[in-house]
Amino acid sequence: MPANHQSIRIDDLRNPVLTDAVRRTIDDAERNPVDLTEDAVLSYARQLTGLADFGPDTFRAGLRSQLAGTTGTPLDRAEMFRSVVRNLVIRLRFYDLLGRHPEILDRKIEKPIIIVGPSRSGTTYLQGTIAADSRLRSLRLREAAEPFLPDGAAPAADNGVMWSVSDDGQNKSSIVLPGVRTDLLPHLASILQLGPDDVAQENMLMDSNFPIDDEDQAPHYAYMATMLKALQWQRGPDRWVLKAPMHCQYIPLLLANFPDATFVMPHRDPVAMVQSLATMFAYAARLRSSEVDVESIFAAATDRIEGMIRARMRDRSLIADDHVVDVLFHEFTTDQLSAVREIYAAAGLTPTDELSENIAAFNAEHRRYRRQRIVHDLRADFGVEPGELRERFDFYYQRHPVRIEVR
Repeated sequence: MPANHQSIRIDDLRNPVLTDAVRRTIDDAERNPVDLTEDAVLSYARQLTGLADFGPDTFRAGLRSQLAGTTGTPLDRAEMFRSVVRNLVIRLRFYDLLGRHPEILDRKIEKPIIIVGPSRSGTTYLQGTIAADSRLRSLRLREAAEPFLPDGAAPAADNGVMWSVSDDGQNKSSIVLPGVRTDLLPHLASILQLGPDDVAQENMLMDSNFPIDDEDQAPHYAYMATMLKALQWQRGPDRWVLKAPMHCQYIPLLLANFPDATFVMPHRDPVAMVQSLATMFAYAARLRSSEVDVESIFAAATDRIEGMIRARMRDRSLIADDHVVDVLFHEFTTDQLSAVREIYAAAGLTPTDELSENIAAFNAEHRRYRRQRIVHDLRADFGVEPGELRERFDFYYQRHPVRIEVR
């Protein structure tokens, strides 16, 4: 690790020590409870935008389910209110745009590059590296948070989104999004790339259609594809680099919406992925409880990673061999250029003379931004032996020569 980088050890996952900022935020939520009803959130979204058309009413079942599922603390309810309202605002503006510009529906999304990897497998780093090519289009976090602003309008201060950029030249930014509170959970910025101009997962767009986990996701993927058309209509370039961990479980839907896509599949030590994901979930849980059930969180993270891996392995054969590229995480971190060249070859892209410079510039920014590194301890934090967890993923190690990261 470079000398100017700092190691961070989060050693209070089970019994978190709350900062004064967290306590003040919790107290404020208790003093100012929100009206978390369907009528209240719909009304507030209309008030913020001056719009009334939410499009097809098919979203309402998911909205009701999301609201009904929030029975937690006042802070949970406040965060849910902000999240739901933000997505309703996006939906109102989206259908307003489609109503004024129906030609958007005729746009084509051609030959996207889609990164399909489990959570914490290096998908963001990989996407950011590829997206350094100015010929390619990627969704940025600022855009995902507010994709369809009125002409000439600035972001609204009360729609649940705020970035504050520091003046010290060190911190890239902090973000206040529902569920992503680096103002209260600063170490999230060392786990995730959360600057306004960093790459974002396009399933954030799908959230404004209020999907339900156990239902058919086909309408939501079609909705997301239409939103990408609208963003592409707003500004180019038109060739997308996409990624979201949930794609591992929905490869058939990706093929249905993007039949000429090139798929990139990153591979990393599953124990490292579980360790990172469980730490992130446990760290964020301090906003909901003074005592965190780390065992349950770890079990859920393990199930999630295994489910993504198995689904991706199951459906990989649906993709033509010449349209998929495997990338080993440990090889990519030491030689991005070779991996990008291989991806370009599969995608039919010619490397530019500036390719090496673009990657070097992105890496320099990436290193500056990730100047802090979380130090994990699987045994101390979760009471789990790495070797025992590794046995559960033997099916994956047998197929992909990933480097063991956790011992």
